[in-house]
Amino acid sequence: MSLEIAIPTYNRSSTINDKTLKLLEKFNKKQVKLYVEDLDQYEQYKLTCPDYDIVVTQTEGIVEKRNYIMSKTESKYLLMLDDDIINIKNIDGNNITSDELKELILLGFKTTAENNARLFGINGYSNNYFFKDQYSTNLKFIIGCFMGIIINDNRPILIPEDLTVLEDYYLSIKYFQEDGKIIRFNQFGIQQKYFTGEGGLQSHYSKDERVAEQNRCITYIHQRFPSYCSIIKKKDCLDFRLNHRA
Repeated sequence: MSLEIAIPTYNRSSTINDKTLKLLEKFNKKQVKLYVEDLDQYEQYKLTCPDYDIVVTQTEGIVEKRNYIMSKTESKYLLMLDDDIINIKNIDGNNITSDELKELILLGFKTTAENNARLFGINGYSNNYFFKDQYSTNLKFIIGCFMGIIINDNRPILIPEDLTVLEDYYLSIKYFQEDGKIIRFNQFGIQQKYFTGEGGLQSHYSKDERVAEQNRCITYIHQRFPSYCSIIKKKDCLDFRLNHRA
């Protein structure tokens, strides 16, 4: 299987082995690539992750990095993972093993291809109370921290440069719009502490800057896809709701 597991990462060379890479310990290391933004980052990761292919992108920010990964990969099956995944839980509330993760990835791409779709993912939270023992094909949010894409001859959908955050919302809607379905395995979910700890691509923004960018990008996406989503006004920010019946 022509599979690449791409991990965009920033300033987490000291923790990535205990998180995402630990989940991949049973995988062929040649299938895993770490994408860093400059030579300083490369030197840091080379010390702690010497067995992995480390790619310097010379890009700043998650959107530029995802576009780089999607346009440069030579694999038909691309899985993008965040660098700080603690565990992936199943519907029984158990952490899945590295072997079970391998089975999930293979099943994900197989099911996506059988449905003539190109994008699949899992829940963006780890509370198994809300899990369902089935996959869905309607419009749901595919989180960027676990996103599988089948790269066909027409190449992947790239993210507009106008977006700096919420690129996974954009890709979820755009793939659904083009393919008529996206695949989400609702019996699995990510355990991850969003926007916490040192490093991470979000560290390029302060909290206030991140909220401002989120509000701007929500408005941008809604203007592009008004029938697929709606804006919810909260006290200090805007939020986003997908039209699941689209």
